[in-house]
Amino acid sequence: MGDDFARAMEIQRRHFEAQFGSIESMGYKDKAKEHEKKLHEKHGDENVDEEYNISESSFSGFSSENDSSSDGLSSEDEDIDQSEKRRDALPKPKVVKLDDSLSSSRPQISKAEKKLLRSGKALTLEEMKKKEALAQASQANKKEDDDNLENDVKLQRLLEESHILANKMDYSGADLTMQTMDLEVPTGKARLRTLDSRMRSLSSTNSSTGGLPKRLESMPMSMRKGMIKSHEKKVARYEEEAKNAGIVLSKVKKGEFRNINQGKGVTPASDRIGLGKKNRSTTRDKGLTIQSIGKSTRNGLIISQKDLAKINGPKQNKRKRR
Repeated sequence: MGDDFARAMEIQRRHFEAQFGSIESMGYKDKAKEHEKKLHEKHGDENVDEEYNISESSFSGFSSENDSSSDGLSSEDEDIDQSEKRRDALPKPKVVKLDDSLSSSRPQISKAEKKLLRSGKALTLEEMKKKEALAQASQANKKEDDDNLENDVKLQRLLEESHILANKMDYSGADLTMQTMDLEVPTGKARLRTLDSRMRSLSSTNSSTGGLPKRLESMPMSMRKGMIKSHEKKVARYEEEAKNAGIVLSKVKKGEFRNINQGKGVTPASDRIGLGKKNRSTTRDKGLTIQSIGKSTRNGLIISQKDLAKINGPKQNKRKRR
Protein backbone atom coordinates (compact mmCIF):
# COMPACT_ATOMS: atom_id res chain seq x y z
CA MET A 1 0.00 0.00 0.00
CA GLY A 2 2.84 2.38 0.89
CA ASP A 3 4.71 1.61 -2.35
CA ASP A 4 1.61 2.30 -4.48
CA PHE A 5 1.06 5.67 -2.77
CA ALA A 6 4.70 6.66 -3.25
CA ARG A 7 4.52 5.63 -6.91
CA ALA A 8 1.34 7.68 -7.44
CA MET A 9 2.93 10.74 -5.80
CA GLU A 10 6.00 10.31 -7.99
CA ILE A 11 3.85 10.23 -11.14
CA GLN A 12 1.98 13.33 -10.01
CA ARG A 13 5.26 15.12 -9.31
CA ARG A 14 6.54 14.30 -12.80
CA HIS A 15 3.37 15.61 -14.43
CA PHE A 16 3.64 18.82 -12.42
CA GLU A 17 7.29 19.32 -13.36
CA ALA A 18 6.50 18.62 -17.03
CA GLN A 19 3.85 21.37 -17.06
CA PHE A 20 5.26 24.03 -14.72
CA GLY A 21 8.89 23.04 -14.16
CA SER A 22 10.63 21.98 -10.99
CA ILE A 23 9.97 23.75 -7.73
CA GLU A 24 13.66 24.51 -7.32
CA SER A 25 13.71 26.47 -10.62
CA MET A 26 10.97 28.73 -9.21
CA GLY A 27 13.12 29.58 -6.20
CA TYR A 28 11.59 27.17 -3.67
CA LYS A 29 13.19 24.25 -1.82
CA ASP A 30 11.99 20.73 -2.58
CA LYS A 31 11.57 19.28 0.90
CA ALA A 32 10.60 15.85 -0.45
CA LYS A 33 13.98 15.42 -2.17
CA GLU A 34 15.82 16.57 0.93
CA HIS A 35 13.88 14.01 2.97
CA GLU A 36 14.73 11.25 0.47
CA LYS A 37 18.43 12.17 0.54
CA LYS A 38 18.47 11.99 4.32
CA LEU A 39 16.78 8.57 4.24
CA HIS A 40 19.23 7.28 1.60
CA GLU A 41 22.20 8.47 3.62
CA LYS A 42 20.83 6.88 6.79
CA HIS A 43 19.93 3.52 5.17
CA GLY A 44 23.18 3.51 3.19
CA ASP A 45 25.29 3.83 6.34
CA GLU A 46 23.32 1.05 8.06
CA ASN A 47 23.65 -1.30 5.03
CA VAL A 48 27.40 -0.66 4.81
CA ASP A 49 27.88 -1.47 8.49
CA GLU A 50 25.80 -4.66 8.23
CA GLU A 51 27.62 -5.85 5.11
CA TYR A 52 30.96 -5.12 6.74
CA ASN A 53 30.02 -7.12 9.83
CA ILE A 54 28.63 -10.00 7.78
CA SER A 55 31.72 -10.15 5.59
CA GLU A 56 34.02 -10.25 8.59
CA SER A 57 32.07 -12.98 10.35
CA SER A 58 31.27 -15.21 7.35
CA PHE A 59 34.49 -14.84 5.29
CA SER A 60 36.06 -18.29 4.80
CA GLY A 61 38.32 -17.80 1.82
CA PHE A 62 37.72 -17.68 -1.91
CA SER A 63 35.63 -20.38 -3.64
CA SER A 64 33.99 -21.07 -7.01
CA GLU A 65 30.56 -20.33 -5.59
CA ASN A 66 31.60 -16.80 -4.71
CA ASP A 67 32.94 -16.28 -8.20
CA SER A 68 29.65 -17.36 -9.76
CA SER A 69 27.70 -15.03 -7.45
CA SER A 70 29.97 -12.14 -8.38
CA ASP A 71 29.37 -12.87 -12.07
CA GLY A 72 25.59 -12.73 -11.45
CA LEU A 73 25.92 -9.35 -9.74
CA SER A 74 27.93 -7.92 -12.59
CA SER A 75 25.28 -9.03 -15.12
CA GLU A 76 22.58 -7.35 -13.02
CA ASP A 77 24.61 -4.11 -12.93
CA GLU A 78 24.89 -4.19 -16.69
CA ASP A 79 21.12 -4.59 -17.05
CA ILE A 80 20.55 -1.58 -14.75
CA ASP A 81 22.99 0.54 -16.78
CA GLN A 82 21.24 -0.39 -20.02
CA SER A 83 17.81 0.49 -18.57
CA GLU A 84 19.13 3.89 -17.39
CA LYS A 85 20.55 4.58 -20.88
CA ARG A 86 17.21 3.74 -22.46
CA ARG A 87 15.47 6.05 -20.01
CA ASP A 88 17.89 8.86 -20.92
CA ALA A 89 17.25 8.27 -24.63
CA LEU A 90 13.49 8.85 -24.20
CA PRO A 91 12.19 12.38 -25.15
CA LYS A 92 12.17 14.63 -22.10
CA PRO A 93 9.37 17.15 -21.40
CA LYS A 94 10.03 20.84 -22.08
CA VAL A 95 10.38 22.96 -18.95
CA VAL A 96 8.96 26.51 -19.08
CA LYS A 97 10.20 28.91 -16.40
CA LEU A 98 7.80 31.57 -15.12
CA ASP A 99 9.65 34.77 -14.20
CA ASP A 100 8.05 37.64 -12.27
CA SER A 101 10.25 40.24 -14.01
CA LEU A 102 7.85 40.56 -16.98
CA SER A 103 4.96 42.06 -15.03
CA SER A 104 2.20 43.42 -17.26
CA SER A 105 1.57 47.15 -16.66
CA ARG A 106 -1.98 47.97 -15.58
CA PRO A 107 -3.97 50.42 -17.72
CA GLN A 108 -4.15 53.88 -16.14
CA ILE A 109 -7.67 55.21 -15.54
CA SER A 110 -8.27 58.94 -15.95
CA LYS A 111 -10.26 61.09 -13.50
CA ALA A 112 -13.15 61.43 -15.94
CA GLU A 113 -13.46 57.65 -16.23
CA LYS A 114 -13.38 57.31 -12.43
CA LYS A 115 -16.24 59.83 -12.15
CA LEU A 116 -18.22 57.85 -14.71
CA LEU A 117 -17.67 54.65 -12.74
CA ARG A 118 -18.86 56.32 -9.53
CA SER A 119 -21.92 57.84 -11.18
CA GLY A 120 -22.92 54.50 -12.70
CA LYS A 121 -23.62 56.01 -16.14
CA ALA A 122 -22.01 54.50 -19.21
CA LEU A 123 -21.19 57.30 -21.67
CA THR A 124 -20.04 56.64 -25.20
CA LEU A 125 -16.80 57.93 -26.68
CA GLU A 126 -18.68 60.48 -28.79
CA GLU A 127 -20.38 61.98 -25.73
CA MET A 128 -17.07 62.18 -23.91
CA LYS A 129 -15.48 63.95 -26.91
CA LYS A 130 -18.42 66.38 -27.05
CA LYS A 131 -18.02 67.16 -23.35
CA GLU A 132 -14.29 67.83 -23.81
CA ALA A 133 -15.01 70.10 -26.80
CA LEU A 134 -17.63 72.02 -24.77
CA ALA A 135 -15.20 72.44 -21.87
CA GLN A 136 -12.51 73.80 -24.20
CA ALA A 137 -15.02 76.15 -25.85
CA SER A 138 -16.21 77.42 -22.45
CA GLN A 139 -12.61 78.12 -21.42
CA ALA A 140 -12.02 80.06 -24.65
CA ASN A 141 -15.27 82.03 -24.11
CA LYS A 142 -14.31 82.80 -20.53
CA LYS A 143 -10.95 84.14 -21.64
CA GLU A 144 -12.64 86.26 -24.31
CA ASP A 145 -15.16 87.59 -21.75
CA ASP A 146 -12.34 88.57 -19.40
CA ASP A 147 -10.60 90.45 -22.21
CA ASN A 148 -13.85 92.23 -23.15
CA LEU A 149 -14.49 93.20 -19.53
CA GLU A 150 -10.99 94.62 -19.22
CA ASN A 151 -11.46 96.63 -22.42
CA ASP A 152 -14.85 97.91 -21.18
CA VAL A 153 -13.28 99.13 -17.94
CA LYS A 154 -10.55 100.91 -19.88
CA LEU A 155 -13.09 102.55 -22.21
CA GLN A 156 -15.28 103.69 -19.31
CA ARG A 157 -12.26 105.14 -17.53
CA LEU A 158 -11.21 106.95 -20.71
CA LEU A 159 -14.67 108.52 -21.08
CA GLU A 160 -14.69 109.65 -17.44
CA GLU A 161 -11.21 111.18 -17.68
CA SER A 162 -11.52 112.59 -21.21
CA HIS A 163 -12.24 116.14 -19.97
CA ILE A 164 -9.06 116.01 -17.87
CA LEU A 165 -6.93 114.74 -20.76
CA ALA A 166 -8.52 117.23 -23.20
CA ASN A 167 -7.08 120.21 -21.29
CA LYS A 168 -3.61 118.73 -21.71
CA MET A 169 -3.94 118.40 -25.51
CA ASP A 170 -2.49 121.17 -27.68
CA TYR A 171 -4.61 120.05 -30.63
CA SER A 172 -8.33 119.46 -30.95
CA GLY A 173 -10.95 118.77 -33.61
CA ALA A 174 -9.60 118.31 -37.14
CA ASP A 175 -6.00 118.93 -36.00
CA LEU A 176 -6.13 115.97 -33.63
CA THR A 177 -4.52 112.99 -35.41
CA MET A 178 -2.51 109.94 -34.40
CA GLN A 179 0.68 111.96 -34.94
CA THR A 180 -0.40 114.90 -32.79
CA MET A 181 -2.10 112.81 -30.08
CA ASP A 182 -0.10 112.37 -26.90
CA LEU A 183 -0.53 108.75 -25.82
CA GLU A 184 1.85 108.89 -22.86
CA VAL A 185 0.81 108.54 -19.25
CA PRO A 186 -0.56 111.87 -17.91
CA THR A 187 1.79 113.83 -15.68
CA GLY A 188 1.51 116.83 -13.38
CA LYS A 189 -1.96 118.22 -12.72
CA ALA A 190 -3.63 115.78 -15.14
CA ARG A 191 -2.18 112.82 -13.24
CA LEU A 192 -3.38 114.19 -9.89
CA ARG A 193 -6.87 114.84 -11.27
CA THR A 194 -7.12 111.33 -12.78
CA LEU A 195 -6.03 109.71 -9.52
CA ASP A 196 -8.49 111.89 -7.58
CA SER A 197 -11.38 110.95 -9.90
CA ARG A 198 -10.57 107.24 -9.62
CA MET A 199 -10.45 107.42 -5.82
CA ARG A 200 -13.78 109.24 -5.71
CA SER A 201 -15.42 106.72 -8.06
CA LEU A 202 -14.25 103.90 -5.79
CA SER A 203 -15.46 105.62 -2.59
CA SER A 204 -18.82 106.56 -4.13
CA THR A 205 -20.14 102.99 -3.71
CA ASN A 206 -20.18 103.17 0.10
CA SER A 207 -20.32 106.96 0.56
CA SER A 208 -23.44 108.95 1.45
CA THR A 209 -22.15 111.99 -0.46
CA GLY A 210 -21.37 110.08 -3.68
CA GLY A 211 -17.59 110.33 -3.31
CA LEU A 212 -17.58 114.08 -2.60
CA PRO A 213 -15.97 115.47 0.58
CA LYS A 214 -18.34 116.04 3.49
CA ARG A 215 -16.85 119.47 4.25
CA LEU A 216 -15.51 122.24 2.01
CA GLU A 217 -11.96 123.51 2.17
CA SER A 218 -11.40 125.81 5.14
CA MET A 219 -11.08 129.48 4.15
CA PRO A 220 -12.49 132.85 5.26
CA MET A 221 -16.18 133.37 4.55
CA SER A 222 -15.57 136.63 2.65
CA MET A 223 -13.14 134.88 0.31
CA ARG A 224 -15.64 132.09 -0.35
CA LYS A 225 -18.43 134.59 -1.10
CA GLY A 226 -16.14 136.43 -3.52
CA MET A 227 -15.30 133.18 -5.32
CA ILE A 228 -19.01 132.34 -5.63
CA LYS A 229 -19.82 135.80 -7.08
CA SER A 230 -17.01 135.60 -9.64
CA HIS A 231 -18.11 132.10 -10.64
CA GLU A 232 -21.71 133.27 -11.11
CA LYS A 233 -20.51 136.14 -13.34
CA LYS A 234 -18.48 133.73 -15.48
CA VAL A 235 -21.45 131.38 -15.81
CA ALA A 236 -23.78 134.23 -16.82
CA ARG A 237 -21.29 135.42 -19.47
CA TYR A 238 -20.85 131.86 -20.74
CA GLU A 239 -24.61 131.28 -21.05
CA GLU A 240 -25.12 134.64 -22.79
CA GLU A 241 -22.41 133.87 -25.37
CA ALA A 242 -23.93 130.45 -26.00
CA LYS A 243 -27.39 131.97 -26.42
CA ASN A 244 -26.12 134.56 -28.91
CA ALA A 245 -24.27 131.85 -30.85
CA GLY A 246 -27.36 129.62 -30.99
CA ILE A 247 -25.84 126.87 -28.84
CA VAL A 248 -28.22 124.84 -26.67
CA LEU A 249 -26.66 124.09 -23.30
CA SER A 250 -27.58 121.27 -20.97
CA LYS A 251 -30.07 121.98 -18.21
CA VAL A 252 -28.84 122.48 -14.67
CA LYS A 253 -30.77 121.78 -11.50
CA LYS A 254 -32.27 124.72 -9.65
CA GLY A 255 -29.68 126.32 -7.37
CA GLU A 256 -26.77 124.25 -8.81
CA PHE A 257 -23.63 125.82 -10.32
CA ARG A 258 -22.74 125.14 -13.94
CA ASN A 259 -19.30 123.55 -14.19
CA ILE A 260 -17.51 125.55 -16.88
CA ASN A 261 -13.95 124.84 -15.67
CA GLN A 262 -14.27 121.07 -15.89
CA GLY A 263 -10.94 119.26 -15.68
CA LYS A 264 -8.89 122.37 -14.86
CA GLY A 265 -6.77 122.80 -11.75
CA VAL A 266 -5.42 120.27 -9.29
CA THR A 267 -8.73 119.90 -7.42
CA PRO A 268 -12.27 120.64 -8.64
CA ALA A 269 -13.84 124.01 -7.79
CA SER A 270 -16.72 122.24 -6.02
CA ASP A 271 -14.33 121.46 -3.12
CA ARG A 272 -14.12 125.22 -2.38
CA ILE A 273 -17.46 126.78 -3.37
CA GLY A 274 -19.71 123.71 -3.26
CA LEU A 275 -22.16 122.44 -5.83
CA GLY A 276 -24.66 125.31 -5.56
CA LYS A 277 -26.73 127.59 -3.38
CA LYS A 278 -29.44 126.30 -1.10
CA ASN A 279 -32.65 128.32 -1.19
CA ARG A 280 -33.68 128.68 2.43
CA SER A 281 -37.43 128.95 3.14
CA THR A 282 -38.34 132.34 4.71
CA THR A 283 -41.86 131.39 5.83
CA ARG A 284 -42.57 131.95 9.48
CA ASP A 285 -43.47 129.06 11.70
CA LYS A 286 -47.13 129.51 12.54
CA GLY A 287 -47.36 126.78 15.07
CA LEU A 288 -49.97 124.08 15.20
CA THR A 289 -52.92 124.30 12.81
CA ILE A 290 -55.77 124.28 15.34
CA GLN A 291 -59.33 125.28 14.43
CA SER A 292 -59.60 128.39 16.64
CA ILE A 293 -61.90 131.42 16.69
CA GLY A 294 -60.65 134.75 15.44
CA LYS A 295 -57.18 135.87 14.47
CA SER A 296 -54.41 136.51 16.96
CA THR A 297 -52.39 139.65 16.34
CA ARG A 298 -50.04 141.85 18.32
CA ASN A 299 -52.95 144.00 19.42
CA GLY A 300 -55.03 141.05 20.59
CA LEU A 301 -57.67 138.69 19.30
CA ILE A 302 -59.77 139.96 16.40
CA ILE A 303 -63.09 138.22 15.87
CA SER A 304 -64.79 138.82 12.56
CA GLN A 305 -68.50 138.69 11.70
CA LYS A 306 -68.03 135.29 10.04
CA ASP A 307 -66.64 133.82 13.20
CA LEU A 308 -69.59 135.12 15.14
CA ALA A 309 -71.99 133.65 12.56
CA LYS A 310 -70.25 130.29 12.89
CA ILE A 311 -70.71 130.37 16.63
CA ASN A 312 -74.31 131.59 16.64
CA GLY A 313 -75.42 129.56 13.67
CA PRO A 314 -77.92 130.62 10.98
CA LYS A 315 -80.71 133.10 11.85
CA GLN A 316 -84.11 131.60 12.62
CA ASN A 317 -87.06 133.56 11.08
CA LYS A 318 -89.91 133.39 13.64
CA ARG A 319 -93.39 133.72 12.11
CA LYS A 320 -95.84 136.06 13.83
CA ARG A 321 -99.11 134.59 15.07
CA ARG A 322 -102.31 135.97 13.65
